[in-house]
Amino acid sequence: MNSLDQSYSMTLVFLSYFISAMASYTALDLGARLHFAKGRGRVFWLCAGAVSMGLGIWAMHFVAMLALHLPIAVQYDNLIVFFSIVLAVLSSALTLWIVSEQSMSKTRVVTGSVVIGSGIAGMHYTGMAAMMMNAIILYDWLWFTISIFVAILVSMVALMLTFQLRSVDPVKGLWRKIIAGLLMGAAITGMHYTGMYATTFVAHEHMTIAVISHDDSGLIATMIGIVIVMILVVTLASVYVDKQFAGKSLRVLESDQRYKSLFEHNYDGVIFYSIDGSQSVMNPAAMRLTKERSLPLEKLMKMCASKDAELISTNFTNAVQGEAHNYEITLTTSEGRQLHLNMTHTPVFVDQQITGVFMIVRDITNKKEYETKINYLAFHDSLTGLPNRRFVEQQLDQVIMEAQKTDQQVYVLFLDLDHFKLVNDSLGHDFGDLLLQEASLRLQDCVCKKGTVSRLGGDEFMVILTDVMEKEVSSIANEINQRIEQAFFIHGHELYITTSIGISRYPEDGQDRSVLMRNADAAMYAAKDKGKNSFHLYVPNLEQAVNDKMNIQNELNRALARREFLLHYQPQVCAKSGAIVGVEALIRWNHPERGLLLPDQFISVAEETGLIVPIGEWVLRTACKQNKQWQEQGLMSLRVAVNLSARQFLKQDFTQMVAEILHQTGLAPEYLELEITESSMIDVQRATQALKELKQLGVHVAIDDFGTGYSSLYYLKEFPLNRLKIDRSFVRDMIGHPSNQAIVSTIISMAHHLQLRVIAEGVETKEELAFLQEHLCEEVQGYLFSRPLPSEDVAFYLQAQKGAS
Repeated sequence: MNSLDQSYSMTLVFLSYFISAMASYTALDLGARLHFAKGRGRVFWLCAGAVSMGLGIWAMHFVAMLALHLPIAVQYDNLIVFFSIVLAVLSSALTLWIVSEQSMSKTRVVTGSVVIGSGIAGMHYTGMAAMMMNAIILYDWLWFTISIFVAILVSMVALMLTFQLRSVDPVKGLWRKIIAGLLMGAAITGMHYTGMYATTFVAHEHMTIAVISHDDSGLIATMIGIVIVMILVVTLASVYVDKQFAGKSLRVLESDQRYKSLFEHNYDGVIFYSIDGSQSVMNPAAMRLTKERSLPLEKLMKMCASKDAELISTNFTNAVQGEAHNYEITLTTSEGRQLHLNMTHTPVFVDQQITGVFMIVRDITNKKEYETKINYLAFHDSLTGLPNRRFVEQQLDQVIMEAQKTDQQVYVLFLDLDHFKLVNDSLGHDFGDLLLQEASLRLQDCVCKKGTVSRLGGDEFMVILTDVMEKEVSSIANEINQRIEQAFFIHGHELYITTSIGISRYPEDGQDRSVLMRNADAAMYAAKDKGKNSFHLYVPNLEQAVNDKMNIQNELNRALARREFLLHYQPQVCAKSGAIVGVEALIRWNHPERGLLLPDQFISVAEETGLIVPIGEWVLRTACKQNKQWQEQGLMSLRVAVNLSARQFLKQDFTQMVAEILHQTGLAPEYLELEITESSMIDVQRATQALKELKQLGVHVAIDDFGTGYSSLYYLKEFPLNRLKIDRSFVRDMIGHPSNQAIVSTIISMAHHLQLRVIAEGVETKEELAFLQEHLCEEVQGYLFSRPLPSEDVAFYLQAQKGAS
């Protein structure tokens, strides 16, 4: 047998390479396309890609075979040729299927490469078997094996390139795909010609050598190449067109995913309703919020009050008609929790038609609760919880408007706590706050549902009463006085305060809020002037009194600096012998315009403003200095009594101040008597401590105006007192009033049992003196013996007493 000479048409060889490269590029691009295709699109692109790639690879083989020139006639078995095409298409399909998967493991690469490489090699050698000629084909098994390995390696490269390039950006990865296609085409072509290198054509004996026209074979190959290229161009064109539609599909898909993300992961609840509201789709936030997995419109409306259900129905109907609306409702879940919700209804349009309604549900419960709290704080006092000035002023305006229509009376009560500032100053604001809280509770108990109690600020309160008679108003005011004067027990301290109340009436005392409040305030100050712990109805001339009080307050600030104050002294005498035993220092104000003013005309103002402290210190110092001067003049030694205000007495450094004044003036402590009122016993514990310190100094202490304050037997028993002073209100008209006689005799008897001496003030008649002597009252003072005298007159009085003795 003779081997046949082989030669190749280089034109057809290059054409085979071009077809192979085009097929490779198509395979790479379709591999990426398959990765993103879904459903039927995936099947379509797998089939189209397999046919295009398979035909391309087969066409490369066929053209390469036509490029081979043999000196014999060659024909092809059509059935075997078709089978080779099937192998090429199946191998391409398997390639595309493998690279379209999500992951590419080493096992998948190796297995796929072996299967695909074997398929491509099988397609090549099946095509070789289709050749019908007067010769046999012999193979060099080494190169035959190498060609198969080349096919497998080419397939492995194809798989890896296709997998890596499928996620590359289409624009940026174009040249990379072209280069990869050229490389892959070269590898596939190289596999073919390696296989041809392993092939030897051996002619049969006595065969006739035919001369085949190279031009005809080249023309056939060119036509085949053109057809294949057209197939590839059509494939690429379809890919390009698909990319355009795929871009739109991808945008639609992305839009759908964005919508789904917005729906599924929305912080707010979102519910989709059908047109009739019977069907609903809820996102997770809506389910968590409502505790429902399905919420038809009718069920939603049943979870709300009728008013809110009507709102939902109306706005849903409007949304179905194309109008979006926003509103707020209150909903109660199946667990009983009440939610405040902000609802937005928007119509859903599909192809210009409304197909449903979106309901966006936002939980504003915390916001509403916060707004409620802010609103509460805006109209209520944070300390006591009572309505504040802003609230009560608005309410008073409203009450007045209603009273105008019904001809009803409105009563405004202004009150503040007597001596409250003293509590704040002596015990601190914490005690003051607790006292205000307890006092506000007592006020509310007294008023109950008959009116509104409010705190205006500080220790000032206001009460509005409507639809009540004046008698009932007086009863309520009296009850408030009685409740407030009862002891307050706060952190181990027993506190006593009182309240002064002013009352104005609509329409008699004012036609609007500001006038009524101003007149009630004026009436309150009138109650204070009466001695506190009382109430007072407004009368027209009170405004002048208030103005006078304001003027006095302004002038008091200058009086001390201008030395306008002076002291008068009223003798205190032994009831039995009539001998002088002491004097009481009484302050006077030598006003430059109004003349000599008595204490009841300015002391209450001084107490309210705090000026009583420096004024009281001046009185104490002046009295001690004067008593020491009398002694230095050789006059009889006697005690001087000085009245103390509660504010003075409860100062932390009061005892130290007394000791310093005694030291500076040189007066012995036993010649000083300090008179404290029962109202000074605001804080029993503090008062007890102060009195013990005074007792250690050797100073005498007397209770002034006994019977007009708290009259607690507790402090009479516990306090280190020397003397008890009966108030002039009991002594006056004592002879004509048996009840006063009983009170006075009882006080004297009680004091004696407590080993206290008794002094009665305001004694003006001999009958009153006789009654006091009869009941063993030790000392008396009053006009029967002497009016208060200037210090010079007291010196003459003492000189006369000394001469008489």
